[in-house]
Formats: sequence, C-alpha cells, structure tokens
Amino acid sequence: MVTSSSVPYAHSSSSGKAKAKGLLAELRQMSLTSEKEGGLLSHAQAALLLEVSARRVSELVELGKLERYDFLGRTYVSVSEVLARREADVKAGRPVRSIGKRLSVAAKLVAKYDLVNAAVDVITPEPKKK
Repeated sequence: MVTSSSVPYAHSSSSGKAKAKGLLAELRQMSLTSEKEGGLLSHAQAALLLEVSARRVSELVELGKLERYDFLGRTYVSVSEVLARREADVKAGRPVRSIGKRLSVAAKLVAKYDLVNAAVDVITPEPKKK
C-alpha cells in the first residue's frame, strides 16, 4: 500500500487539479466575455485594424478609450470597441484651432516680436529652397 506521505510530490497533483480548475473557470469567463464583446483582440491585432502601433493601443487602454480584458496571462481589447473606434475615424494629431484661438496666438507672437528681430529679418536673406 502506498500512502500519500511516501509518494514524493503527492500534494502537487491536488494543486495541479486546483490550478486546472482555475484555468478552466478563466477560460469560461473569457468565452463569455468574448461572446458579449463580439470577440477579443490582442493589442497587435487591434493595432492592425486601427492602423496605429501596438503601443498606441496600450495608450488608448491606459486613457480609458478602450477597455482592457486580462485572461490566461494575456491582455485583450473588445472587437466591438475597436470597430466602433475605427468607424469614428478619429484623426491623428491636434484638433484644428478656431479662428479666435489662432488670432490670440498671433497677437501673443507679435507682442513678443521686437525691433531687433525685425531688423535682423530684413538684413538676413532667407535661404533658398533647393
């Protein structure tokens, strides 16, 4: 007769079963979430769809623009959220300034422009474009 105390690592099989149960539960949760969200994508896959870098997808997750899902040691984003963002056709860069804002910036620039700068601009020729 073999007892559990005489078998090396006998307790590891019970912890292995517990780990497998946890993984199966996480897999079920991932499946439910995937069904609810229309699928799950890795950051690299989302980056391809959004035509941005994987780092930018990570930034969007950090900013709360895309929700983060962690399953089985990996990070995912929702297909439906990625497609909605793609359909929104968000433009890169800063938004266009209003005319009032542009005039305000121009006024500040002119206020800092002194006669010495004006004289230097008149004396020095602009470099020719090649």
